[in-house]
Amino acid sequence: MSSSTSVEESVRRIVLVAERRLVGQAIAAALRGRGLAPVLFDWPERGGRLSFRHGLARSGASVGVVLCDLRTPDLLHDVEVLVGRGPIRWLVLTDSDFGPRWGTVLGAGAAGVLPTTTTTDALAQAIRDTIAGGSPTPEVLRARALREWESVAEEQRDLVRRMERLTHREYEVLGSLYDGTSVRRIAEASGVAEATVRSQVKSLRRKLGVDSQLAAVAMYRRSLEVFPQARQ
Repeated sequence: MSSSTSVEESVRRIVLVAERRLVGQAIAAALRGRGLAPVLFDWPERGGRLSFRHGLARSGASVGVVLCDLRTPDLLHDVEVLVGRGPIRWLVLTDSDFGPRWGTVLGAGAAGVLPTTTTTDALAQAIRDTIAGGSPTPEVLRARALREWESVAEEQRDLVRRMERLTHREYEVLGSLYDGTSVRRIAEASGVAEATVRSQVKSLRRKLGVDSQLAAVAMYRRSLEVFPQARQ
């Protein structure tokens, strides 16, 4: 291979990281047909991220594409960690609809986010634009996604603050209601009168700023998405 050919290939080389390997293989094949040179990586294991990083560094690529669903908290976190470190500039190709999760990965450092409905030709062009230093995500959409994420983040901070107002007992009662346990059974299991539990429910509703038991349970469910360790 000549020196000029080697340089040309290095410019075309990209990293492809896929949550589902078969999907990654199909997209890699399609991109090769568009003149790019993708290097396919398996999804990084939690305990093997250092070797994964070394592999990325050895690839010689300046741009990478992540193929992933952002709807689950663990995968969203993985993508945040991945795109948050250089020197590779990352594009995220996802099933998740435009919204706060796009803002999350853009805020973490992604060069752009694209829906999986993007055609192969459009993806190839987006990769070339990113290699050239651009971004396939228009600034207007980027700003909107970041605003939506900032708004969600503030709602989450407010949710945490409200939950912190509850006593340990009130939090336990709310967790039991979330599990579908009736007030009567909560009282029986605790060895107290139903009236006592109803008083605790009234108190926790007041602290959470909601006017019904159903709304309190819904707030608890949202809190598990913010700090799931509370159920451990």
